[in-house]
Amino acid sequence: MFISIRLSAILSILCLVFPNLLRAELLNGPMLAHLDLREARIWLQAAAPSIVRVYYAPAANPSEGQWTVPLETDVQRGHTAVLTLDKVEPGTPYRYYVELNGERVGPEAKFVTPDNYYERSPAPDFRFAVGGAHYRIEEGFEPPYRILGGDYAIFESIANEEPSFMIWTGDTAHLRPSDWGSRSGFLKRFSEARAVPQLAPLLASFPHYATWSASDYGAPNGGRLSSTRQIAEDSFIAFWPRPIEIAQLDGVVTQFRYADVDFFMLDVRSYRNDTPNSSSRAEILGQEQVAWLRQALLESTATFKIVVAGAPILNPANSRANLSYAESEHTELLQMIRDERITGLFFLSGGKPYGELTKLVQANGYNLYDLTLGPLTAEVGESSEELNFFRSPGTSRFERHFAIIECVGGEEDRALIIRVLSTEGKELWNRRIPASELQMADER
Repeated sequence: MFISIRLSAILSILCLVFPNLLRAELLNGPMLAHLDLREARIWLQAAAPSIVRVYYAPAANPSEGQWTVPLETDVQRGHTAVLTLDKVEPGTPYRYYVELNGERVGPEAKFVTPDNYYERSPAPDFRFAVGGAHYRIEEGFEPPYRILGGDYAIFESIANEEPSFMIWTGDTAHLRPSDWGSRSGFLKRFSEARAVPQLAPLLASFPHYATWSASDYGAPNGGRLSSTRQIAEDSFIAFWPRPIEIAQLDGVVTQFRYADVDFFMLDVRSYRNDTPNSSSRAEILGQEQVAWLRQALLESTATFKIVVAGAPILNPANSRANLSYAESEHTELLQMIRDERITGLFFLSGGKPYGELTKLVQANGYNLYDLTLGPLTAEVGESSEELNFFRSPGTSRFERHFAIIECVGGEEDRALIIRVLSTEGKELWNRRIPASELQMADER
């Protein structure tokens, strides 16, 4: 009662200061930004300054609901807000809805918190979706005689798979030259990319985690010395909140865990120096980020350790779009993995106009895999300019697609099952990779 009275008072005061406040509308969202055992976060975007809150309740007991703390949307972040649901419990279905300026907006949505299986039962089976580049067409900002985006029904195909969550591997907004010069341009582009009608149900029901690639960052070949680096970072985080902030690192790097899998989301822009001079070397990840990754991998107790990047990690072709372009750094990264005997590694990557599975055969370690996702809705390209001689036969995809990865099996036979699907949800190829295959020979 106290919160409701106080909220009404705040709204009355704000309406005197901002006469148009009550006419604000929900522009985008809600989106599940993170889901853990005892906390959930909801992202949304209003069309103007607004006071927002979320009501949530167990699906089985609607009367036991809770309100989040009311928040004012952030104008510097495109009128976005992230609300924390801190009264959830593990293994429970919830329903929720958004209140904007005292009025309920949008349909009711639902989510299910993960099970607390730790030391109680074997790790649960689950599946998650993975997608590549997304391009929203906007009239007046498109090049003539080209259609660079489409097939938005792919988001309905992803939702039909009912994943536990979704990972976006970069190029989530596709900034244009009209956007590069201002904070408003960055924010408007991210807002447009989010406003695809077919995407809304997927955003509301499953958590979403993203890293960035070149088209999220601004002008081509952007890196750590880019003039708009801070604007790019602020804008990306405004639309893709991180589950946790890595305090010692710049950029958008983050990590999260689901069941017995740890996910490490790398940043391939904030530390990038792909135009080195005589006193520097080429870097994509940077020494600080690699040092963090090493420590995070060593601390991980997960069966699978999935590393996500907005550029292919194992593709050996000499291209700025691959980590191997920074040859010394790339070599040191792979050597670190061997020296520290990191097991259970699997790589996911984006930043390419086509998809493929790269398999790196190692004589003094286990074989490494990197699943590169091509476009979800962006323009498809081809790979004739690159020779990836580690590409697994039959995995090249020159059409829009997405992946569903399942983590299945008991403790002794845990495995990843990869399925790459078309825009309509038709299976294009699949692979099964047992956890036992991602271990050193003497540990199998």
